Amino acid sequence: MVSLEQIGILGFQSYNLKGKLFEREEDFKVQEIEEDGRVLSLEREEQKEMSGEKKDYLAFTLVKRGISTPEAIKLIARTLHVSFKRIAYNGNKDKRALTSQRMSIFKLDAGKLKLESERLYCRDIAYSDESCKIGNLYGNHFTVIVKDLEIQDQEMQRITEEISKGIPNFYGPQRFGASSLNIDVSRNIIKRDFKAAFYGLVLEERAESQLNQQKRAELRDIFSPYLEGTEIDTEKAKEVLSHLPGFMYFERDSLQYLLQHKNDYIGAIRMMPKYIRLLVLQAYQYYIFNRTLSALLSGRKVNELESSIPAVGYDMRLNDDEVGKAIKELLKQEGIEDLAVFNISSMPEASLKSFYHPSFFIPENFKIAKIGEKTEISFDLKKGSYATVLLMKLFGVEKVYRDGEA
Repeated sequence: MVSLEQIGILGFQSYNLKGKLFEREEDFKVQEIEEDGRVLSLEREEQKEMSGEKKDYLAFTLVKRGISTPEAIKLIARTLHVSFKRIAYNGNKDKRALTSQRMSIFKLDAGKLKLESERLYCRDIAYSDESCKIGNLYGNHFTVIVKDLEIQDQEMQRITEEISKGIPNFYGPQRFGASSLNIDVSRNIIKRDFKAAFYGLVLEERAESQLNQQKRAELRDIFSPYLEGTEIDTEKAKEVLSHLPGFMYFERDSLQYLLQHKNDYIGAIRMMPKYIRLLVLQAYQYYIFNRTLSALLSGRKVNELESSIPAVGYDMRLNDDEVGKAIKELLKQEGIEDLAVFNISSMPEASLKSFYHPSFFIPENFKIAKIGEKTEISFDLKKGSYATVLLMKLFGVEKVYRDGEA
């Protein structure tokens, strides 16, 4: 189960409502809201003949259930026999949910877009002059079904009023990877310990399926000595890599690369697709933001904060105001004295530039409605805010993640 302290969230208070979450994927629906306000449908539609001029990009709404966005991209690339680098999207969507999101593929004929299964299908297919791009959306519409919710109408009204004042805009647990490993990986990259970062990405034990754990343990037994300079049976190592399941493609490709380029850990890390690599690299930045926000919330209400606070980066100037002092203290605890450490010349894509992130969010159109024995909670969030943080506020981290991972 996720630990909020591990991801920098301290002193988080929850209403600890009683109820059953995530019994089915349909109990958590996430629909992307485009910049013009259109909510992407989850319904299947009959495929139509394409009309109009063929353009550089084929855009479509991907509807998926029980699959993360990176997993969906890998599946699409493998099914359509295209490079994953040609696939783009506007926003990352949850795995344990039924979701809709806009995607595009570079130079693909509409007739070749054959994606139709119980877990994944397409609709709203159209040619476009432009690719999808991270952040090109307004936000997301969420619908959460809760069974056996124990709450009185008066309590429901009180919580609704309090939520309307704001929720701390922490980065949620999904931004930090299994067992929050991405924080240590990105921290090691910032400190230029690329070998430790690679070990964390590929070999370190983590919360995952039993099959993954078994395969990773086998890789660890074979390759840990290799990382320490000991000669190994390379033919046996290659054979083990050749029998890895397809979803462990990064582990296979990176270790194969390392067998050919000993000690080139930067090159091995770069075998990870760039869009996933960036999510990993930013985890430390998000961790410091969460720690900063936790410090600023000590002794005050969320709506008493500044509307946004900075995420640490190589280009920021730390003032002697409350925010600056909080960040300086956190970096001191982390053993960082100079912000230049976030500018990594040997791995430029890992360099972290500062940006401002909202310190709290207010859910739009927040509603709680009883429907027989079930309760439906619905709301809209602008991009950059996380439904899991709101659900943790309502039900507690144990309920949200234990129920969802069962």
